[in-house]
Amino acid sequence: MPRGVNMSLVVKLEDDLGERSEWVMVHGIVPANAEETLPLLSGIDPFGKTVFNHQQMSIFLAEWNRVKERARDESQTKAWQKVKEMAESCREDRDLYLRFVGN
Repeated sequence: MPRGVNMSLVVKLEDDLGERSEWVMVHGIVPANAEETLPLLSGIDPFGKTVFNHQQMSIFLAEWNRVKERARDESQTKAWQKVKEMAESCREDRDLYLRFVGN
């Protein structure tokens, strides 16, 4: 993906059956190009699905906190916060997954 392109992704908190229905759209927060300092976030597929489990959430949350300043307005800040809350739920429950869906 070209440098500087902002990705829009749907982020879902799901259980094994995909029945959990929490989701949010994020735009411009996830890095659009590989960044060595953000290995998990840089690995999110902008055109496919990327799934994280509870064991990855501590690292994910550390990276997510570092990209907070990319949220440029109130709607982006709310989306960033919602993803943080979903990631915290995922960290505490081994049966939940955080799924990023590109378009």
